[in-house]
Amino acid sequence: MPTESSNPAPALAEARTVPSDGWFLAACCLAAATVLGLTLQLTDGTLREDALQGLGMTLALCAAAVVGSRLGRWHSLVEVGLTLMLAGALLLQLKELCLTHPGRHLHLEGPWPYAPLYWGLAAQALAAGALLASSDRLRPWLVPLLLVAHFALGVWMLKTSPAPFIDVFVFQVQGPDALLNGSNPYAMTFPNIYGHGYFYGEGVVQGGQLMFGFPYPPLSLMLSVLGKVLGGDPRYAQLVLITLAAGLMAYARGGRLAVGAAALLLLTPRGLFILEMSWTEPLLVGLLAAAVFCACRYPRALPYVLGLMVAVKQYTVFMLPLIPLLTPLRGRQLWGLLWRAGATALAVSLPLMIINPKAFIWSVVELQFHQPFRRDSLSYLSWWVAQGRPQPPVWIAFAGTGVALALALWRAPRTPAGFAAAVALVYCVFFALNKQAFANYYYFVVGALCVAAAAASRPVEASAPAR
Repeated sequence: MPTESSNPAPALAEARTVPSDGWFLAACCLAAATVLGLTLQLTDGTLREDALQGLGMTLALCAAAVVGSRLGRWHSLVEVGLTLMLAGALLLQLKELCLTHPGRHLHLEGPWPYAPLYWGLAAQALAAGALLASSDRLRPWLVPLLLVAHFALGVWMLKTSPAPFIDVFVFQVQGPDALLNGSNPYAMTFPNIYGHGYFYGEGVVQGGQLMFGFPYPPLSLMLSVLGKVLGGDPRYAQLVLITLAAGLMAYARGGRLAVGAAALLLLTPRGLFILEMSWTEPLLVGLLAAAVFCACRYPRALPYVLGLMVAVKQYTVFMLPLIPLLTPLRGRQLWGLLWRAGATALAVSLPLMIINPKAFIWSVVELQFHQPFRRDSLSYLSWWVAQGRPQPPVWIAFAGTGVALALALWRAPRTPAGFAAAVALVYCVFFALNKQAFANYYYFVVGALCVAAAAASRPVEASAPAR
């Protein structure tokens, strides 16, 4: 008797149909990405009453995207309406980018120091407008214009802010240096550039040193090494990955919605600020976009890209229960995808883990539980403490995440867009109820929302053979 193969690739490649997403999911995701991006612009992701209101609106839109994901039939008027919505959102974001300082540690020179910024924004705006107005045949050829304009503006940011005053940049520079010099980055220590221990847990700062090694997983370290070796700055890894994310979003489904969502991500107001500060969330956004792209276009590569995505950050563990939403596979075929993804994650992590397991576990895992409660976080727990109430327990974040996971698994469609929308909801809840939550955390939510909108499939696509 024939048996069910555990190899997911043939089953995915032979799939004849893909479930369709209602346009309501795409509309809610685009609205949520815009609201959250503008909210981060208010305070750079720190606590304030109006920022908290924006966060609440984002949570409501994320929940609506998941719960009402099957609502709304696609037709020509829907595309026109969403295109107008995207155009308005892009104009709002461009306005904020033009009126607000793009970073904190810029070294500007010359009589027109902001000229490259405005030229870069104008180029992206023109490219985005051309993409939204062009025909289906011409649109794929215009996408590189948007990507090149964004990459050039990112290079300007890195050159203008070569050494931002933040500990994350120190980690990203000294960690790769240690690895290139033959040392174990997870067994080293870093200087405390702040001169105090407010940002770190009790006992972590000793004698002016931070008593932990590189605080991110090995794949993040390897990407920083590539950025430093090839570009002279580890942040080039973040710039490349976020540009790649936009390209994959634009080509995942095609159409105005996909390219508009890609432009929305590249022009989110604090995007350049995230790049300047060397935060690693752009790496995760890039790999999330790659996983969704593979689910839409190249399913044979999905297990391996999925493994890389899970391996790049510690908190990706909450994505694991959502993987069944990403693929139609079930049973042994789903297990085949999962073990290949797990093997990929281990392959890129184990070589640096086994050198000194104790140092690795302390720096990457245990340190996260020693991080102090931050009263300036954009979270409801910080707001609670700001009202003069006692500090809440940390389990609240995990309980809320469990509820969000259950809701997503119950209501989200089993499509790539449904997976990305569920990821956005789960992590928005997790961060909003956490002891630490800043602009970089929510930037990942913005990215997931844009990926979900870009991957939303129309019924005509759903009846076509899968590539």
